[in-house]
Amino acid sequence: MADIIAATRDERYDGLIPMADPPRTTLSPPGLVAEREKVVARLSDAFAHDRLNIDEFERRLTLAHERNTIASINQLVDDLAEADGTAQALAHTSDFPGHQEITAIFSGSQFSGPRPLPRRLKIRVVFGGVQVDLRDARFPDGVVEVEIKAVFGGVQIIVPPTLAVECHGVAILGGFESLNRAPANPDPSSPLLRVRGRVLFGGVQIDTRLPGEALHWHHRHEERHALRAERRAMRRKIRQLNRRDPGGQ
Repeated sequence: MADIIAATRDERYDGLIPMADPPRTTLSPPGLVAEREKVVARLSDAFAHDRLNIDEFERRLTLAHERNTIASINQLVDDLAEADGTAQALAHTSDFPGHQEITAIFSGSQFSGPRPLPRRLKIRVVFGGVQVDLRDARFPDGVVEVEIKAVFGGVQIIVPPTLAVECHGVAILGGFESLNRAPANPDPSSPLLRVRGRVLFGGVQIDTRLPGEALHWHHRHEERHALRAERRAMRRKIRQLNRRDPGGQ
């Protein structure tokens, strides 16, 4: 019996019985952040010159933020000509407010321009509307939290294509349009916008626009989402009819 116990112990230390894996560290490959910014700039330029439509631009933009190798990111622009210009880079400073709150009650409010963005931004809307345009904002390194609570109101957030975004929201008798384009392992030195919130009889919309872009894209964006909503409603109606009459009679 002693020989069996000793053999079992030897097998454990010989690797026959698997041991716990050591913790993994996930670091971005050197140059990944800079290469991602270059690819996003080329995608933005291609969209601005009508070489990509809205759907394809947003699809590639999301992939550019999600992929974690230089080769896979560069594949997104292999079929595009070299961009003539570059998109506006996100500015960084070391002096940022820690907290700021925007409140709109029976009114409207707007946040825009080249101002420092706080680490945490709270938005409260009651029978009103808030527009947050972050295309020219100066971002701190790391995560910026945006917390939204809207009742009978709406919030629109406009972000540049270079910005990584995470979105988690709940809507009750309203709409919360999610936008998720962030690397699996975000670089702590790069900005990441994290939007969370709850909406009751209201809506939250997150749009991607180029710096200086006019509202025409916004109108096309709304039309596209209205069409998608109409299609979803049609599919729900068809499912309801099928449940009521599964035999097709």
